[in-house]
Order: sequence, then structure tokens, then C-alpha cells
Amino acid sequence: MSAVVAKLGGEHRAREHRIFSAYEQAVGGPLRLHTRAERLHEGTLFVRVSSSALAHQITLLKREILERMQPLVDPGTVSDLRTRVGPLNPRP
Repeated sequence: MSAVVAKLGGEHRAREHRIFSAYEQAVGGPLRLHTRAERLHEGTLFVRVSSSALAHQITLLKREILERMQPLVDPGTVSDLRTRVGPLNPRP
């Protein structure tokens, strides 16, 4: 069964969702409402934000967010965070 899940990319997607959840816990409150973790690529977490002001705020808080995420994810999983401004997809 695990071979089938791995073949379909399920393990990667499950790991991504754990990281997305860790991001939401790390930012908390208002930032969580106006940002969405979208994907993880080679240790960089890409986050969609609703405005350029929020992109700037997340950039200023990057180190703190990454530090808060560390106890919640596997070591070395997320080493950088980048933002993209655009419309947010609804939460699943």
C-alpha cells in the first residue's frame, strides 16, 4: 500500500500538508487569515499573500516564522520562505 501511495506522490503531499499546518501554527491569528502556504520546493516554502504590505511583513518576520516552525517539522525540511502576492485560494 505504501508503495502505491508513494508512486502517486501521496507521501510528498502529506509532508507538504504537515508543513503547511506548521506554517499556520507559526504565523497564527491575522497573518494566517491573509496568507496561504502553497508549495515546498527544495527547502523553500512558497507562501501566497493577499497584499504587498503583507509580503513585506512576512519577509521581516521570516526568521521568527522559520524558528517557530522548526519544532513542528523534520529538521532541515524548511530552510527559506518566499512570498508571492495574489488572490488566495479558499482553505480546503
